[in-house]
Amino acid sequence: MLNELQRRKFAHLFALLDVDDDGTIDKMDYTASADRFVTAFGYAPGSSESGLVRERYNRLWEAVTLPMDADGDERVDVGEYSSGMDRFVTTSDEGYRTHIAPIADAFYDLMDVDGDGRITRTEYVRMTASAFRLSEDASSTAFDKLDLDGNGWLSRDELHAANEQFFRSPEESSTGNWIFGPIAV
Repeated sequence: MLNELQRRKFAHLFALLDVDDDGTIDKMDYTASADRFVTAFGYAPGSSESGLVRERYNRLWEAVTLPMDADGDERVDVGEYSSGMDRFVTTSDEGYRTHIAPIADAFYDLMDVDGDGRITRTEYVRMTASAFRLSEDASSTAFDKLDLDGNGWLSRDELHAANEQFFRSPEESSTGNWIFGPIAV
């Protein structure tokens, strides 16, 4: 059962994913998010990089989000999304690794433009602004919260840990709560 913080986190992420702001998430929202992300990083629409991100989003849609659709309209509202995330990711020990980590890995691979294994502030801000429509200020604040050692970059392991905390932790103090920017109270 989700606590109030977890419901707020999923409502926050839902709003970021609802690209057309119609109160539901459908496959088009995921496609639009994937396309914005690859465009922001300079990858062509038909490139292998674009295909990878689209394939991972499609897998998330088919395996996780679409099964959340309780009324069969191929659209998921915030209530369906929150209860589905609880069922598929939050309470499942392997839920994050099975459903979220593959998409996160595709993002990390493409964000790391120079291939040095480090996600810089610039790369992180570009990703969150394009894929999740966060403002530059919100993205920069999130980066600062996630960069625990203050070295100016995030590793894949740090990002996975933060991402998993976002999806699974019921604790207000979890650093991962910042991965998608500040959550409204």
